[in-house]
Amino acid sequence: MNPLELAASHNRWSDLPVAEKLLLFGGLLVAALLVPPPGGHVAILAVCCYCALALARVPARIYLAALLAPVAFLVLGTGPLVLDLVDWRLVVDPGGVDTAWRTVSRAIAATAATITLACTTPVADLLAAGRRAGLPAPLAHVVDTTYRLIGLLIDSARTLRHSHDLRLGHRTARAAITSVGTQFASVFVLSVRRARAIDDAMSMRAERGQTAVLAEAAPVSAARLLVICLVLVSVSILGVLT
Repeated sequence: MNPLELAASHNRWSDLPVAEKLLLFGGLLVAALLVPPPGGHVAILAVCCYCALALARVPARIYLAALLAPVAFLVLGTGPLVLDLVDWRLVVDPGGVDTAWRTVSRAIAATAATITLACTTPVADLLAAGRRAGLPAPLAHVVDTTYRLIGLLIDSARTLRHSHDLRLGHRTARAAITSVGTQFASVFVLSVRRARAIDDAMSMRAERGQTAVLAEAAPVSAARLLVICLVLVSVSILGVLT
């Protein structure tokens, strides 16, 4: 299991009903798309961090790493919005600056809601909830298989990179190019073998093209639903007023 999946399976919120977490973080995601920046988005980010770090007790190192990775990508992606090419010179577009910071603010808030849901809810629980809600079995199988295969390939690539480092595979530019090419080739071969092995293993647990997970539906608490609704309403009002 990758660190994100371990964090999702071993936190104080891992046993809470999926419907409650979907309502909370799905509502925050919708609020991030609808409320204007910056007040509402700051509140959404604060609620997500508080839920993950203080209430669910997700490891801060894993949560912040999962949150900062897409945030860094978002910040780097604002270049085309901020910069404009005039007479073969890059100039800052004032209108683009306003659009960029609004886009980044909205995207960070939405990303925080998504990452917090991922860090507090195992994939097996999400798939089980989706199947109960009518998600087609083949689609759930593809999602589960792809998720597991990506985790295995990341771990394999990390192991291969470490082994090449130990053999001084990156000591020169030519050696580094050869090493990277070898790693890509090895990962490709491993991906085919691992995909076949995962498909065979999962077909032994259920019918081929289906996924069987041991995840029971936990009862929903009316008190928690009320608190979630109050949080969503408060965040929305704060976003509109500020």
